Amino acid sequence: KQWYQRRVRGLLNQRKSAFTNLQPCRVLCMTWNVNGQLPTEDLSTVLAVDDRSSDVICVGFQELDLSPDTLIRGDSSREILWLEKVKEGLPEDTPYTLLKHVRLVGIMLVVYVRKSLVSMISEVHVGNVSTGIMGMLGNKGGVSVKFNIDMTTIAIINSHLAAHPEMVDRRNQDYRDIYTRMRFSNDEGDSLKGSDIIIWMGDLNYRLLSEDVSGEELRAMAERWEIPLMLKSVLCRYLDLMIVLHCSRF
Repeated sequence: KQWYQRRVRGLLNQRKSAFTNLQPCRVLCMTWNVNGQLPTEDLSTVLAVDDRSSDVICVGFQELDLSPDTLIRGDSSREILWLEKVKEGLPEDTPYTLLKHVRLVGIMLVVYVRKSLVSMISEVHVGNVSTGIMGMLGNKGGVSVKFNIDMTTIAIINSHLAAHPEMVDRRNQDYRDIYTRMRFSNDEGDSLKGSDIIIWMGDLNYRLLSEDVSGEELRAMAERWEIPLMLKSVLCRYLDLMIVLHCSRF
């Protein structure tokens, strides 16, 4: 059966130009650990990075609300405040529609799409996984919005992994738990594995050590847009996230 599936897939790939129409889709992702602060910053400067408007805008927050009540009950009045702040920061020259938002305690993901794309989008679902205290509380974990644009399935993940430099193994385990346990609102059997594209962002809490790069070197690399090249070697050495990060493609 596996041989047959590979054979069929190979034949389809050879003729895909006859039945596929590839269109570019520009996705902007922003992640921000707000440390329990109220929204005061103007987001317009980061949600419009150049003259070309994005087709999909994804904003991920961590530590949206640090109150014990939110940790226990899950409710937060700050959710609405930050949703309004994102809406205010959207590019004014392009109409957008809120596709979906999902929150797990202080981890929130907001996804907007260009209005002209709405008719092409289907199967919009959300999911969340807690990996915090005792592996159950939502102070750490991940949330996801999964949707189809035409025939392409995209999953956006916002996560907050375990903190502190010595907790690398715990962070790697958080990743594995989120990836394997994520289920979506439409079907308990619907997982991340069925996605064509996975975009993973958040406060991953991995640290650059002094032997990797100094602060001065890092700032200079950022100005030259060389950080991805440096991160490739560092991430591939420290992280166990190859399924998502695909370091060789940086």
